[in-house]
Amino acid sequence: MKITTIKIGLHQFNNSTIKRGLVALRNQLVPVSLYQDENNYIAQAIEHEGQYFYQVNGVTVRALKHEYERAISNPRLYYFSSALKLHFRVQKARNLGLGLSWPEQAAAPINVCELGK
Repeated sequence: MKITTIKIGLHQFNNSTIKRGLVALRNQLVPVSLYQDENNYIAQAIEHEGQYFYQVNGVTVRALKHEYERAISNPRLYYFSSALKLHFRVQKARNLGLGLSWPEQAAAPINVCELGK
């Protein structure tokens, strides 16, 4: 099992002094709670027995190989990013109560956003 920890966050469109200070603080060894919110958090990209998963706060969803690779290489939340797609998949799985006990139980499926419609 290969687990890659990544910092997920919003795309940095402006370069204000406050934002630069927050980014500098976030990149230091500070408690996660100081900068963690709905759009800035720690996630794990997991490769296990040829399958790919994405885990946030105990919720695990399946991912395609290219989503796994792109979330690692570009962990920013913006339109059309793999990280944003996985972000919404995790939210939907959490709301449906899926993927909470992986690996003992199955992770939420790739099509979790289509469930419950």
